[in-house]
Amino acid sequence: MNKKDKKTFHPIPVLNRRTFHKNRGRNLVAALAVSMTTILFTTLFTLAQSMSENLVEMTFRQTGYDAQASFKSIDPEAVKKLAAHPDVKEVGTSIVLGLAENKELAGRQVEIRWGSDVYARHSFAAPTIGRMPEAPNEVALDRITLKRLGIPAELGESVTLEWRKDLTDSEADCIRSDFVLCGIFEGNESSYASMSWVARTYAEEMTGGNYNQEGSILGQYMAQVSLYSDRNIESMMGQILADTGLSGLKYGINLAYSPEMGATALQQTLPMYLGMILVFIAGYLIIYNVFQISVTTDVQFYGKLKTLGMTERQIKKLIYGQSGRLCAIGIPAGLILGWLLGVVLVPAFTGILGGNNKVSLNPVIFIGSAAFATLTVLISCMRPARLAGKVSPVEALRMNDADGRSRKTKKRKNSASLGGMAWANLWRNKKRTVIVICSLTLSLVLLCGFYAKNAAFDMEKYLSYLMIADFELADVTS
Repeated sequence: MNKKDKKTFHPIPVLNRRTFHKNRGRNLVAALAVSMTTILFTTLFTLAQSMSENLVEMTFRQTGYDAQASFKSIDPEAVKKLAAHPDVKEVGTSIVLGLAENKELAGRQVEIRWGSDVYARHSFAAPTIGRMPEAPNEVALDRITLKRLGIPAELGESVTLEWRKDLTDSEADCIRSDFVLCGIFEGNESSYASMSWVARTYAEEMTGGNYNQEGSILGQYMAQVSLYSDRNIESMMGQILADTGLSGLKYGINLAYSPEMGATALQQTLPMYLGMILVFIAGYLIIYNVFQISVTTDVQFYGKLKTLGMTERQIKKLIYGQSGRLCAIGIPAGLILGWLLGVVLVPAFTGILGGNNKVSLNPVIFIGSAAFATLTVLISCMRPARLAGKVSPVEALRMNDADGRSRKTKKRKNSASLGGMAWANLWRNKKRTVIVICSLTLSLVLLCGFYAKNAAFDMEKYLSYLMIADFELADVTS
């Protein structure tokens, strides 16, 4: 026989494949247990990540922008220096003109200003229909402002805005500017103000090229700085200003990146991460019980393998191979179903945040869920694999499903009932029965805990930390 005709025989993979196909019913139950554990992990990861991201998004919209830092007053030359720094991703700029004073806009602040595309994008005010203004007679508005003005949200509509260059002088002449609507974007209900974008040429004409005049809003030159990293923003901004020779400039850090915000996000997501501990324990008990039954049922099979010369390590490898096949089937299905379940649950858990609730697609969700599920399965297999590896052929012939303790039999006068027989059979193996009861109890604890977290929310208590009154009255002329 030639060397080419010789084939290396690997008994473990062959036994794995044949044993797996032989016990299809039992493997189906085990795969379902693995899949359900993965579903719970994935759902909790999805809820935790989505709640954290939605909370940050809500803070972004309340502050009005999502860049890391902002300058309320800065020179154009300083902006060029900042944009050239290697740690700065991009810089958006804006020139403030004034506030719209149309009677229809009473109660809603509408800021008339020019803004770069970067500034508009980071201010949640980039046009989704049309474009930013280019000609002096063009304007871009949000739907909130258009609705108050009674103007249809259609490009080409005529828009008239009334404003004053000097807001401190109530007797100053009011400027009426006629524009053509060239851009439309969704309004930011969470912010106190709406943006009315005008062209750079119009802004230069109104300001005369004079920026940041003391005591005047007209011509205020502002900037938003986006960094490549969200960590240590304050120290990083200090280093950037020192490198560019702008150490005296005052800036503000977005509230969404503050330590308080991180603590709030952790407080909201902590129950999800604590729930993963319960999921791990419940999944361990269920999967362990399945493999324990499997080893007990096939103990004579393992005894025969021992007789044929298979080592303890090879038998363990055989059982871990079975668990690997179950993971390959149950985990992918659990990841998909768990994320879809998260899509359904996220609006229920994050509805208090308002706005459009987004479901996170962070890779951490799927990587973490798969890792936790695999770890649960491997730990669940450790003891059954050790028992199967230590079994001897003689012990295999005598082993049965009972816990091995002798019991005294009692003679009963009445005939046996189904309930009595079921109860007696339930306690043939006390250890297994206790494991099943604990796994069911943990599942109910997990369900009740998350239901209580969602159902016990009190809107009045939540709002009492944010405001001291139910209504606020203001004079429109103020």
